[in-house]
Amino acid sequence: MSKRKQQERVANAKMSAREKKEALKAEKIVKWIFWVLVLCAVCFIGYSIWLTM
Repeated sequence: MSKRKQQERVANAKMSAREKKEALKAEKIVKWIFWVLVLCAVCFIGYSIWLTM
């Protein structure tokens, strides 16, 4: 295998590893935002119930 092809394979492997890592980070952030919104909704429901009493 030529040196250039080896360099391309290494570069492609690094790029795909970086993309996987970024995808995991993005998924973690989306889940975190979702749970923060759920918590806000629960707090709002509790506050609404408290106001009606």
